[in-house]
Amino acid sequence: MFEEYLEDAHCFAIEAKDKAEAREAKRYYRASVFYVASALEAFINYISSILIQSDLQQCEIALLTDRKFRLNNGRFEVSEAFQLHGIEDKVKFLICKYNPSFDFEHFAAWSQFIEFKDFRNAIVHPTHEYDEIELDEYRSKIRMGLSAIIEIIDCLCRLIIEKPLRQKIKDLIL
Repeated sequence: MFEEYLEDAHCFAIEAKDKAEAREAKRYYRASVFYVASALEAFINYISSILIQSDLQQCEIALLTDRKFRLNNGRFEVSEAFQLHGIEDKVKFLICKYNPSFDFEHFAAWSQFIEFKDFRNAIVHPTHEYDEIELDEYRSKIRMGLSAIIEIIDCLCRLIIEKPLRQKIKDLIL
């Protein structure tokens, strides 16, 4: 599903470029932003569903499945209670699980992802009555965000399943 979301995000961003009216272009850019963010969530959920069948610790399963981790009668367990864990925590955990010495400071895609996540959050949780974001900012943020998330997913694929992301997805460049 995550690949379809990335393709959809790319498609919406291309459509946005072709729109003459700013309001219509922003509509497509916002859809693109939502699809890119959803693609990473879908990938993490997909890879987590595979990994929880392996030798993960209970606290790791709780993190990846958005469950509470608690002490029950002297034993730690995953509760059925929902507890949202941030996507960046899940990504960082997965990368560090398979490469404990990973250098996030020198991984440009990471800082770009954080910047894109903040941009997405500003759209999802607006503080203004109207969309005051300029089209140039939409263009640059979606270009950066799509590229960063594809690179992060590729990094995770290489670390966890020891195969790169499919080339057709890596070629989704704006």
